[in-house]
Amino acid sequence: MKMPALREVLASAGLGEVETLQVAGNIVLDDGGHDPGEIAGVVRDAVLDAFGFDLPVVVRTHVELADAHARNPFAGTAEGRWVQTVFLTEPPPGGTTFEVPAEYPEEAVLDGREVFVRYPEGIGGSKLQAAWFEKRLGVTGTARNANTVAKLVAMTS
Repeated sequence: MKMPALREVLASAGLGEVETLQVAGNIVLDDGGHDPGEIAGVVRDAVLDAFGFDLPVVVRTHVELADAHARNPFAGTAEGRWVQTVFLTEPPPGGTTFEVPAEYPEEAVLDGREVFVRYPEGIGGSKLQAAWFEKRLGVTGTARNANTVAKLVAMTS
């Protein structure tokens, strides 16, 4: 879907002024007093109605986004594009965790509703994509690299 069309659809759904970043569905908007769960539902329904795609929606407030960015233990350890945050829709069920196989070069840390991942050999060929974490944690997530997270934090301030 085209980002200008997405912005128009979401504004028409009552979400006020909407900005997007890149073509990956990064949306920045004024919450208008709505809670994140309500916003996720409005976005999901609007995208389904307008474009026919039933996509999961992960919402973070500016404070939550900035906090996640600050908590990333790998920030500054590699090129920003090789450090990712997997934003989860909710914390994994109590006690759920994962272990990165010893033969994988990546490092990953689960912290609340985020998984922080460092890809020392690059992301493209890695098996540790968002779906890998989703399967092990039983929670939907979406990944953004550190450069994108920093841009989103700046856009939301």
